[in-house]
Amino acid sequence: MIAQEAAYTKGEAWLDELLVYLKGNLKFLEKFIKDKIPGLIVYPLEGTYLVWVDCTSFGMDDAALKEFMRTKAKLWLDEGTMFGSGGSMFMRINIACPRSILKQALERLEKAAKALHR
Repeated sequence: MIAQEAAYTKGEAWLDELLVYLKGNLKFLEKFIKDKIPGLIVYPLEGTYLVWVDCTSFGMDDAALKEFMRTKAKLWLDEGTMFGSGGSMFMRINIACPRSILKQALERLEKAAKALHR
């Protein structure tokens, strides 16, 4: 209860800083994908730090996309199908992390995506 009370009464400055950082991570991800993996489509956030990315351009089915992300890109993302059939061909990327980690993940995804087209 004490921690909860402290968060609600004294956590506003921390939250404000966090939101600025998350917006920076989102901009970083959007620019990275636009510049280096342009076939992917990033959808606008809807109140969370989990970014929906349309991976249709990879030209694989959902099972192959999941396998590709885990074995080739070495990423464990949330498959869109976890949320129903409308999530087919989508992955969700968590941007609530240090930017250096996000950069490493995106670089692995870029490398794996480029290997698809060789």
